[in-house]
Amino acid sequence: MRFFSRTRDMLSRTWGAFRADMGLGIVGTPSPDSDYWYHGLGYRSGAGPNVSPGTAVRLAAVFACTHVVSETMASLPIGIYRERKSGGRDVAKDHPAMELFLNPNPWQTSMEFFEMMQGHLELRGNAYALKVSGGGRAIDQLIPLHPDRVRVYLLPDNRLRYEVTAYSTGQIDRYSQDEILHFRAWSFDGIMGISTVSAMAEVIGKGLAVQEHASRYFRNNAIPGMSVETVKMTPEAETELKNSLSEGFSGENSFKAMILPPGMKATVLGLTNKDSQLIESAAASRLEICAAWRVPPHKIGDLSRGTFSNIEQQNIEFATDCMRPRIVRAERRLDRDIVGALQAFESAPGDYYVTFNMNELYRGDMKSRYDAYQVALQTWMVRNEARANEGLNPIPGLDEPLVPVNMETVSQAKQRSDNATAAAEASTQNDLDEGGGAAETPENDSPAEDQQNARERRYIQQRRFQTRDAHLRSLAVASAGRIVRREVKAMRKLAIKAHDGPAIEADVWQFYRDLAPVVAEALVISIGDAKQYCDAHAAVISTARSTVLDMAIDRIEEESPAQLAGVVLGENLKLKLSGAAL
Repeated sequence: MRFFSRTRDMLSRTWGAFRADMGLGIVGTPSPDSDYWYHGLGYRSGAGPNVSPGTAVRLAAVFACTHVVSETMASLPIGIYRERKSGGRDVAKDHPAMELFLNPNPWQTSMEFFEMMQGHLELRGNAYALKVSGGGRAIDQLIPLHPDRVRVYLLPDNRLRYEVTAYSTGQIDRYSQDEILHFRAWSFDGIMGISTVSAMAEVIGKGLAVQEHASRYFRNNAIPGMSVETVKMTPEAETELKNSLSEGFSGENSFKAMILPPGMKATVLGLTNKDSQLIESAAASRLEICAAWRVPPHKIGDLSRGTFSNIEQQNIEFATDCMRPRIVRAERRLDRDIVGALQAFESAPGDYYVTFNMNELYRGDMKSRYDAYQVALQTWMVRNEARANEGLNPIPGLDEPLVPVNMETVSQAKQRSDNATAAAEASTQNDLDEGGGAAETPENDSPAEDQQNARERRYIQQRRFQTRDAHLRSLAVASAGRIVRREVKAMRKLAIKAHDGPAIEADVWQFYRDLAPVVAEALVISIGDAKQYCDAHAAVISTARSTVLDMAIDRIEEESPAQLAGVVLGENLKLKLSGAAL
């Protein structure tokens, strides 16, 4: 490609030949080589003001939207990853493009470069940078170009040619599409992006008109124009009267009493700002501009519609609806024109891709983040990954995933229960086999010493069975207790509702219908036993008087863990709780 042969010598004229600025206006007469002569003339809006990228940023809403989007985009950490064939990815810190992104040229940082590119993209719909080779690299620098100095042409072979007018000399340099990094916004032809400023020219023009009107209003000391009725006067006398009134009642003399000669009458002309709804017009333009840039109003300082309940959701929408499409557009272009080019010409094989880390945009308050980590650590995240997200160093031993002991499928729970039962039966049989020889010998037929040893063995075996049963029962009671605590918590909420008057019978039965499969799955018991347990409690709670409702719930909390534990251990369900008992 041609850019292999191009070196820094091509820029020996001056780095300023490719100066990129925002064109905010020229003070005085512009020089012949000024960017002023390359800026578009803009669009003459119906409201009067001429709208161009240079004039549009004078409107506070346009400047704020462009600024917040560009700053947010540039502040996101950028990284290059290599996709694994088996799934997942690895950080490619040694990829040649990584240094290019961090230091794009001799005078700009990564933040400044991408902020400028995004600013050009927002105001003009296109952003350009020249890819310069050198230092043994196919792409060593990215030199930003002013969009107004770039012309794009489609060649017969369906490739693009870029013509760039130099800043100081006016010389036109031509480059192929392989030598230019071109970010384009939404496009009609796929070649040039559409400028939001030109598309919203009428809205921006209206906002500029309101702004200019307010400026003139205050320049005239917030006093509308007026007329003076008098007798017929000569032109010289009219001019003298006009100058006298202007000098006597404007500037520092504003708001003084006006004393007119006999026969004269002053009349105020025009509408006041209140009558012309100046504030409402400015607010409407601000909202329309926010909609065009897809920026939530609170991001540019408009809190008129922001509340404590919706600000967090608006921040999420800013990340997903406003920033994500822009980030994906930049990632795809960098993948194609930078990472892909370096892989092709520098023998860097592999599936590499660029990513802007958006995690910072989704960060909530500390409690929300820690609650999210608690859930993630039980499912897919390891502890060192959570530490990395918080900017902390890894700790040895925290790279192994955690497995919750109380989360398993029904089939897994049944298999575990069957295995535990089989192990217990095998252990019992071994104990019986060990003491069987002594048990087969009748006590009357054995010596006194043998009879004593047999009794001791039977006693030890009995105590062993009792200890095992007590241990299993305690585990069953603990598991059942979790279910009961959930049940009691829900019933106490319904009890509060019942004390206020509304009937809770339907709510009670619905809760217990939903609870039955949960009980069966969590405790690995039959659905019939679970329904029997839930129906009995629903019948008592739904029919209990409000004066004894709390007492019924207390009894459920006290007695139910042991009842459910008995069912888990194979005993019949014994429900002591009843309406009559209350």
